[in-house]
Amino acid sequence: MLLNQSLHSSPPLPSSYWIPPGVCSLKINCDASWSKDLKRGWGGIILRDYHGHLVDGRRFRISSTSAFLADASVLREACLFAKPLNLSSVCIENDNAQLISLSVSELVPPWEALAIISDIRLLASKLRLSFCRTPKEENEAAHWIASSQASSLGLDWAVSLPAVLFSIL
Repeated sequence: MLLNQSLHSSPPLPSSYWIPPGVCSLKINCDASWSKDLKRGWGGIILRDYHGHLVDGRRFRISSTSAFLADASVLREACLFAKPLNLSSVCIENDNAQLISLSVSELVPPWEALAIISDIRLLASKLRLSFCRTPKEENEAAHWIASSQASSLGLDWAVSLPAVLFSIL
């Protein structure tokens, strides 16, 4: 389901920081934006192939009591995003080092994140997902989708890329 590949005669210019997955592989990047005052924000998920082409993506509203829980909710959504697409052996990247560490270890998470982290671990086991911490610079596209700058994105943004996102990719 390569939604965007046929729309461009040449591949999009890759970010100078984003590192593609191995040949014939896919990578999911995800990020959250969160407002302390509103206790809510947005999640951004982006799926790219090894050429850097956008395959699919999602932007959604989240409610959370902390930035950490917002990031955890988005990571869980990224796992759930992979499931109906029948993706397995996919690397999911996020720039929250503590969250990635808790997702790949048997450490006991903080109680407020226990259910979310347990879901992430279960989905990862069933779908053979892996997690990697990525620097913010390598997560720029997912960060932009989650940010207030993307507030005007339409429902078909993954098919009809805004110029700003095209330049980030």
